[in-house]
Amino acid sequence: MSSADAVKATRSPRRGEETNALREAGTIAGWTMLFWSGAQLAGAWLERSETMAVGVQAAIAEWCAGKVGIPWSDPSAPLPSARLVATRIGRGAVLGGGCGGLVVSVALAAHRATIARAQPAVGALVLGLLVAALSAVRDELFLRGAILRMARGLLPAWVALLACGAAEAAARFGTGDGGGLALLVDALRGIALGAVWTRDRGAWMACAANAAWAWTLGSATRGAAFDIRFATEPEAGLPALAVTAAAALAAAVWALRRSGPRP
Repeated sequence: MSSADAVKATRSPRRGEETNALREAGTIAGWTMLFWSGAQLAGAWLERSETMAVGVQAAIAEWCAGKVGIPWSDPSAPLPSARLVATRIGRGAVLGGGCGGLVVSVALAAHRATIARAQPAVGALVLGLLVAALSAVRDELFLRGAILRMARGLLPAWVALLACGAAEAAARFGTGDGGGLALLVDALRGIALGAVWTRDRGAWMACAANAAWAWTLGSATRGAAFDIRFATEPEAGLPALAVTAAAALAAAVWALRRSGPRP
C-alpha cells in the first residue's frame, strides 16, 4: 500500500465519525428546538401561575433530556448513590449561593445597594426556592445540557463553553429582559455553569448552582429574608458583571484543566 493510500485509509474512519457526529448534533438540535418551543408555549399559556409554568417547563425539559441523551450523571461511571448526588447538589448550591452573596456584598460595599427593614416570610422563601429550582432545571437542560451534548465530538471544550454563554444570552435577548450589560452578565454566567457541567459531567451541580444564584438574588434578598434595595437589577449591574467574569474564568480553568477526557 502506498503512503497516499495509507493516509486515505486513516482519514476515512475519522471523516465517518465526523459525519455521524454532525448528523447526531443536527438531530439533537431539532428535538431541542421542538421541546423548547413547547416549553415557551406552555409558559405563555400558564403565565398567570409562575410556579405552574416553570413546573411544566421543567417537565418538558426533562422529557427532552431523556429523548436526546442529556445526562444527569456521568454515563460512563457507575450509578451514583443518593449521598453522592446530595454532595454534588450541596457543592453546586455553595458555588451559586456564594456568587450571589458576593454580588450583594460588592453592591453594598460600592454603595450600589442598601439594606431596608424586612419581615421574614418562610412561605415566600420556600416558594421562591421551588421556582428557582424548577427554572434551573429548565434552563440547565435546554441551555447547557443540549449545547454540550451537541458539541461532543465536534467542538473543543472551550468553544462549547462559549456556546453555552451565547445560548444563555440569546435566551435573555429573546425575552427582551435587560440591556447590554444584562446580556453580558448572562453570557458569563452561562460560561461558568457550562464549566460546572463539564467538570461534574452531569446536571446536578449546575442545577443547584443556578437555583442558589437565582434564589439568593431573588426572594432571599427581596423581602423574604432580607430587603436589599439595588440601584439597578442585581443581575444587570456592575457588581454582577465583576463576579460573573471572575466566576466564568475560574470555572473554565477548573473544568478544562481537571475534567480529563469527556465520556
